[in-house]
Amino acid sequence: MKKQPNNKHQYAVILAGGSGTRLWPISREMYPKQLLALTGNKTLIQETFSRIEKIVPKENIYIVTNKQFSIDILLQLKSTGFSHEQLIIEIAQKNTAPAIALASEVIYEKDKDALMLVCPADHLIANDLEFKKSVVGAFARAIDEKLITFGIAPDSPSTEYGYIKPKGKINYSTPTSVECFVEKPPKDIAEEYVKKGYLWNAGIFVWSVKTFRSEIKKYLPEVLQALSFMHTDEKKFIKCFSSLSPVSIDTGILEKSKNVEVIRVKFAWKDIGSWKSLYELLEKNEEGNVLNEHALIIDCENSLVYGNSRRATVAIGVCDIVVVDTEDAVLVVHKEETHKIKNAYAELKERNMAQYKEHKTVMRPWGSYTVLEEGVGYKVKKIVVNPHEKLSLQLHHRRSEHWVIIRGTATVTVGEDTRFYGAHQTVDVPVETKHRLENSTSEILEIIEVQSGSYLGEDDIVRFDDMYERNI
Repeated sequence: MKKQPNNKHQYAVILAGGSGTRLWPISREMYPKQLLALTGNKTLIQETFSRIEKIVPKENIYIVTNKQFSIDILLQLKSTGFSHEQLIIEIAQKNTAPAIALASEVIYEKDKDALMLVCPADHLIANDLEFKKSVVGAFARAIDEKLITFGIAPDSPSTEYGYIKPKGKINYSTPTSVECFVEKPPKDIAEEYVKKGYLWNAGIFVWSVKTFRSEIKKYLPEVLQALSFMHTDEKKFIKCFSSLSPVSIDTGILEKSKNVEVIRVKFAWKDIGSWKSLYELLEKNEEGNVLNEHALIIDCENSLVYGNSRRATVAIGVCDIVVVDTEDAVLVVHKEETHKIKNAYAELKERNMAQYKEHKTVMRPWGSYTVLEEGVGYKVKKIVVNPHEKLSLQLHHRRSEHWVIIRGTATVTVGEDTRFYGAHQTVDVPVETKHRLENSTSEILEIIEVQSGSYLGEDDIVRFDDMYERNI
């Protein structure tokens, strides 16, 4: 075995571009599960970054995501020193193989001797020390031109995960060749897999970028061809990458490669992919129920009930169900049918219903807004601006706005005029007029905004100056 290098050559890539459709209605297209705190005070992306920075230098951690999530990720990781140079933006979602290949190319340009850990942003791992031991061991093995994947000993015949069949008996922490990968099976087949010693596919990988690039060249040459234009011809790169067929890393590379090994790891692991998996993770009462402070249950068993602060959510005499009540959507589903939520999500999207895309309260880098009421020709919002934050200098072509200051002091620009406004004062913003709302104080600013016009979509905006570098 070759000598293990200093960890300056060790890198990590966090995959954070998914939409988390099976955790609808709390996970939505514009604010998915990786940005949410589901099991504690930290969001999933914060938990993942915190776990990985104990292993590799924090400046060597990259995150692959969509442009629409980039600002939220930067804000959530602001205290860690994570910078926008460490964000890798997918110009089009093409599943995991092109996304990982894109990240590997960025790292390869920086360090030809790099070793690379790849992990999703939505996993929970109970023992960070055991995780670190597994990754360090995998880095050592990856030097010998192996593609390492982590396998989890199943505690049930889950149908939510893919499986790995090792070649022969496998011990903890000992790399073993892989006989095959199998997709998520029906329950009867999953039961057979568990009996035969198959492992869950954790979707966590380690390899050298040189080895991975050679495998990409062999099995997905069109991906490497697209990436070859990344630094030389931006238009051609965008065109070629956008035309790639979506393909997972398992299907595209791992199922074909002769260099794949699996390590059976000791750490407790869970992919928060559905309400059922989240239920299994969370602490339950004596009747097997999981509920938050806004839910009331009577004579219920083995259920998850999440209410919201705006109304009472009550469940009586039910078993094995999931109830999730948000400001604008209610989900009721049998716990064993939660995998079908993605079908309901797809139908909402097909109907172009707003609930698939974003919440009634929408987070922004400067604060948030909540749609209180809307109808033909009008929309009413509550806008909250955090201390020392400001919205972009902007205008709208098809709507005017009327603001009422509810709390705090606003610095308001309308046209060429900038003034301070306090509680109960009002501001009118005519159509086609540059304007900006700013909170230059240390207190929260709240306003009520009434929009009126022929079109009230969020895309009716022209930005002239924006501290968050959104499209101008």
